[in-house]
Amino acid sequence: MNKVLVKGLHSTLKEPLNCILWNTFESDWELNATYQIQFTCYDDQSVGYSLIDSESSIFFDGQEYIVKQCLPDFSGGVETKQVVAIHVYNEVQRIRQYQVKTGTLTYSVSDVLSFYLSGNAMGYSYAVIGNFDKAQLTDLGNESGKDMLSKIISTWPDAVIFPDNKKINVYSLAAFTKNYGARIDYLRDTTEIKLTYDSTNIINQVKVFGKTKDSDDENSDVQEYYFPPHFVTNQDSVNKWGLHQGDDISDERFTDSAAMDKYALTQLTPEPSLTIDATYGETDKPVAGEQRRLEIRKTDYVTNVQVMAYVWYPFDKTQQTQLTLNNTAKTILDYQKNTNNQLNNAIADQKKLSNGVLAARQTASKAFNSRLTGMPVVTTKRMRRDATLPAFTLMVPDDNAEMGLTKGQTFHVTTRTDLVEGLTAFVEGKIPEIPEIPKYTPATPTEDGLMSSADKVKLDKLKIEPLTSIQMKDVVSGSIYQLVIENGEIKVKKGELK
Repeated sequence: MNKVLVKGLHSTLKEPLNCILWNTFESDWELNATYQIQFTCYDDQSVGYSLIDSESSIFFDGQEYIVKQCLPDFSGGVETKQVVAIHVYNEVQRIRQYQVKTGTLTYSVSDVLSFYLSGNAMGYSYAVIGNFDKAQLTDLGNESGKDMLSKIISTWPDAVIFPDNKKINVYSLAAFTKNYGARIDYLRDTTEIKLTYDSTNIINQVKVFGKTKDSDDENSDVQEYYFPPHFVTNQDSVNKWGLHQGDDISDERFTDSAAMDKYALTQLTPEPSLTIDATYGETDKPVAGEQRRLEIRKTDYVTNVQVMAYVWYPFDKTQQTQLTLNNTAKTILDYQKNTNNQLNNAIADQKKLSNGVLAARQTASKAFNSRLTGMPVVTTKRMRRDATLPAFTLMVPDDNAEMGLTKGQTFHVTTRTDLVEGLTAFVEGKIPEIPEIPKYTPATPTEDGLMSSADKVKLDKLKIEPLTSIQMKDVVSGSIYQLVIENGEIKVKKGELK
């Protein structure tokens, strides 16, 4: 990870900054606009913390930044500083060219940079990368280095200022664009993509005025131009969006109508602006000017976009990088094509929906005619006691050809016992509980069984007929006698059976 160093305004030594609240550190860049870092640090009694002040230098990622805002804050016994530091190239505004090249002259980008920066005492240099046409400028000079950069951007709208510390690099957009084959796939690489399509600033026609001729008549108020004032129009834009007129463009640099028209066309805004903001899933450093393939599969939107701004949190992996992507003409055309496709798909879906609604109505009508109703069943006392819902005999309210029933005809349905809700519980509740049947074993003279052991003894004494004698007892004396039959004669013998 890159270290962050600080150097005081009049110091020659660089000190490490370890007192930064790392989740507050962010790096912001926007094409030809912003190049800065900002963070909050706390007082750790270090030399580095004490060096942080306005005009101090902060070194990060190989670049130098100048502190422009340093806001101390005292809260809860802790001192902190909120710091905003801009890229050192912005200090070129401290360079001023007091000389003036009078008149309307033709310049290249290098000519302008050389006129302002050659021999400067602050160590600024420059380079031009890419191809630029020459352009006419009037009375160049008596301005600051910041004015120089603004003049370059306004004169050559395709120019990109991307410095390397105090080296002012001016790229053509084509040279600045880098394609490494990377892509941004919605839901895979980014959790959110926001497309802002704004037609507020469309301008497709302006009236142009070139250089005026000097008049010999000092009393004349009539201005004479090198070419007549006229309208410059982007007809394709007018055909597509209607006429949107802008403010007049008057430029004393131009004495040639064709050159004036060419310049005026670059000042038009023929298409609505399209801003694409993406919350990028990765936390690696974005590449300024990198071209990537953007794909939103849900809407079949595919186009090539370029990173034109970013907010990067290099020391906090929990904060996702914010990317702003370009609004080139091709990106806008891809967006319009995708919008038209979505509109056509929506119309087709609407037709399908209409057909579906018609089919649903037909189905609903058929279902209504096939609906069932019923007649309440006369409830008994038991039904009122046990039932939780009313009972009905089913009936068709209209003729039902599928069932072969006529209007008002009742019918019954076939079911199974396992389909009747509550039947099992009801039946089980009606069956009485059967007590357990005891198990008996045969009786013996010594153990009870189906009978007692005493009864078993008595039972064993019984004789099977025909008997040879009957033992009897005298009720008076208690003596025992035997009744026997011998040779057909009944005899009584005293004594028990042997």
